[in-house]
Amino acid sequence: MPRPAFAVTTHLTCDHGHDHALCVLVSRQIPESLRCQSTGTPVDLGSGGGPVCHFPADLVSRVEYELRENFQESRRRGYVLIAA
Repeated sequence: MPRPAFAVTTHLTCDHGHDHALCVLVSRQIPESLRCQSTGTPVDLGSGGGPVCHFPADLVSRVEYELRENFQESRRRGYVLIAA
């Protein structure tokens, strides 16, 4: 049986210094306080972004790493912080 994906609220600072609020799908369970509040479809970006910004190709891995290594800080903020 496949594991369900959870959408985690993520704030990404792209390579041009812009802040992006995203919903990133991860394969681990996360607390309600970190889940995306959006009723729309979660964004699962592996790469891309826009005409100016470039998102890291390993965005999902970075989010999962932050959840493992800095869980309490992410929970305190209410989102996972990633700098590209």
